[in-house]
Amino acid sequence: MSDTTDIKLDGWQTQKRPPMLIRRFEFEDYDQTRDFLDRLAEASEEMGYHPSLQFDRTTVSVNVSPLEETLGDLEVNFARKADELAGQTQEG
Repeated sequence: MSDTTDIKLDGWQTQKRPPMLIRRFEFEDYDQTRDFLDRLAEASEEMGYHPSLQFDRTTVSVNVSPLEETLGDLEVNFARKADELAGQTQEG
């Protein structure tokens, strides 16, 4: 994917320069936040992609930057996986 503006993911902001996908996830309590971070760490190791994370008690901000010059399938798939994991975490 050479044009970052073509990437549309629900809930994610797309930044053009530098190319990045950004999303803030909110949870009910620290236990949910911790569970999400643990699941995200596992997915990160499995996929070979490591995002930039910022978190506090009930929120996690995920910044997905490209390994190459532009966002590609790996980054988009990681963002989708983060969405999936957040949903699983919030469902219990």
